[in-house]
Amino acid sequence: MRERASSNHTRGPTQRIQVEYSMAPRNPHVNTCLFAACLCLWRGMLGHSSLGPKVLAESVLNSNAMCMTLPWLSRRQFGLCVRSPEVMASALQGIHLALHECQHQLQERRWDCSDLSRGGTVLLNSALLKRGFRESAFVFSLLAAGVTHAVATACSLGELQSCGCARQGTENQKLKLSQLQSLSRGKSPPPMPSSLWGQPSPQDTWEWGGCSADFGYAQRFARHFLDPRRKPRDAHARMQLHSHRVGRKVVSELSKRRCKCHGPSGSCQFRTCWLAAPDFRHVGSILRDRMDHATLSRLDNRNSGAFWPRLHSSHLAKHLIFYESSPDFCEPDPSLGSSGTHGRPCVKSSPQPNGCSSLCCGRGHNMLQEMRAQRCQCRFHWCCHVQCEECPSTEWVSVCK
Repeated sequence: MRERASSNHTRGPTQRIQVEYSMAPRNPHVNTCLFAACLCLWRGMLGHSSLGPKVLAESVLNSNAMCMTLPWLSRRQFGLCVRSPEVMASALQGIHLALHECQHQLQERRWDCSDLSRGGTVLLNSALLKRGFRESAFVFSLLAAGVTHAVATACSLGELQSCGCARQGTENQKLKLSQLQSLSRGKSPPPMPSSLWGQPSPQDTWEWGGCSADFGYAQRFARHFLDPRRKPRDAHARMQLHSHRVGRKVVSELSKRRCKCHGPSGSCQFRTCWLAAPDFRHVGSILRDRMDHATLSRLDNRNSGAFWPRLHSSHLAKHLIFYESSPDFCEPDPSLGSSGTHGRPCVKSSPQPNGCSSLCCGRGHNMLQEMRAQRCQCRFHWCCHVQCEECPSTEWVSVCK
């Protein structure tokens, strides 16, 4: 834990991150922990159907009560929450994941995404998300990606009753999987018609098995949860809809094939493979790159809901679109969702966005002394751990005026 030696109350980088992470759970709109804890009780009661209709009726009432704790839901979203509270809990985890990823990807920029989870802001009605900036398009795409990623992962883990494993294999492949499991345990597999195994070939070294993430179900839920209900006719709704589509598609495109070996004595005679959700850090990096290369566009004058100039579908599929030039985000402006850059730590000689010349917007910076605790005098003790002491040290940091 670091402490400032200066009387200036500006926080350092580590302290700032700790404050943001500690504030996020207090936000009722992304507080998934309490919501998921309530759902554990709901799931337990739902699983005990032998307790009679009274318990089932109480479970419905509990799901209504839990959905009432989310006042930012629209009528359509509230109905979706009541019908599928378990999936909604996963969706909220996806929103939480997207918020933290947004803060990570933009931590060195003037707008660092911290305003979306600060001071009880209603996330989906925040000031920045009502504008047409490239940052707005990035957040929309990241929210859709987070919901898709979380729901698909929950499906593959068997946490949701409304979805399961994606159907990647056939019945014959399932029979083969049973044979492979017998081989992995060192047992002789039961007889099986040779027609199911087919002729050995390089393409037959692996089969679909395990539990693949159901990206189709996850994308449908994310679309119903986040997309505008009516056909968009204004630029903002079109941008939001397109950003959601890009975010959902990136998660599906980056899915990874993971495999498990089967065979006696640890050999890998056969492999069963399944599709798994990608690392969300990779998803965030791809979407940030698409934000940096987003296309400025506007609606045509015929109010047809189409962007102008006309963009090819292949270009639209891989690019974010925005219709309003971004401000500099140097000064606090609630109408823009900007908290400014005053007090932000910066790197004195860096040409990157986190450099003092860029981040401080020409206002200059102050040098402040910080106290840090570092591990020192580490000793190895048999067996087997390392014991260290904490030694205080001072460090000068640059902070924007």
